[in-house]
Amino acid sequence: MSHQQPLGVVLLVEDEPLVRLVTADILLEANFRVIEAGDAEEALRVLKAEVAIDVLLSDVEMPPGMNGYELVGHVHRGWPGVEIIVSSGREWPREDDLPPGAIFLPKPYLNSTLVSYVQNAARKAQETRRLRDEAGAPGARAEDVTKTA
Repeated sequence: MSHQQPLGVVLLVEDEPLVRLVTADILLEANFRVIEAGDAEEALRVLKAEVAIDVLLSDVEMPPGMNGYELVGHVHRGWPGVEIIVSSGREWPREDDLPPGAIFLPKPYLNSTLVSYVQNAARKAQETRRLRDEAGAPGARAEDVTKTA
């Protein structure tokens, strides 16, 4: 395993353990830090714990409970600095399923395609964060502002 700085932090949300394991291995091999969640509620707990996440990579179908489209809506509203990738082999997004800027990655996909999508999303998240920090954090999350008030 490399001791280089990770390329970014990915929150991987997938209810199928084998798919989650393989996907996490691909991303770890590509030098990402991966935090795994088995469902949407677990993913939201990670985000509420203020773990710095660059990319949310979520499956769509995760019964029971909230599906991936509902999850990404929450993430888009509550953590606007997190880039969103949604993936499914069964359910393609309909109009308004994905928030602005979110990307759909159909399954099955090549490992290199997954890595490329995640690299681009991580770069975008990090650049957005850098620009926001340089500008004095005008785009800070509401919860960040209330903590300093």
